[in-house]
Amino acid sequence: MDKKRIELIATGVLIVIFVFVLANSFKRKRPPPAKVKPLLPEETKEIPMPPVLKKEAGYKPASREALTLQKERAKLDWGVDPFYHPIKKELTSGLRLVLKGVSIGKGRRNFAFINDEIVGEGEKILGYEVVKVEKDKVLLRKGKEKFYLVLPEEK
Repeated sequence: MDKKRIELIATGVLIVIFVFVLANSFKRKRPPPAKVKPLLPEETKEIPMPPVLKKEAGYKPASREALTLQKERAKLDWGVDPFYHPIKKELTSGLRLVLKGVSIGKGRRNFAFINDEIVGEGEKILGYEVVKVEKDKVLLRKGKEKFYLVLPEEK
């Protein structure tokens, strides 16, 4: 082998070693896991509170009565639940409305096929009035609540 070829091989090997060392230097070195001393049975009964906290905070363990009072006070009436919706509750509690089809007539009444019933505009199904039937959805109303029932996507 000639001198140039030996220099190129040596340079290549050194570059590979340099890249390897450089890549390893960027890795985060984790400290070894701390050795945890298992608690002895007599140590698990009560872990004493530092005297500084007892003195400054007036630490006193809570009685059963105090704990039950705290639990009672935690049951506050927050008013209206933002996640509660009466229609959703009815739909998830067994009353389920599924739009299966729509029939739009020229100059005639429009009909919707909901669950297993055919209803027209102005008719009621499960307490909901059919307000408007469109080509891919139906507007239902119960009291002041209004919502659209949409055709499911075809698979």
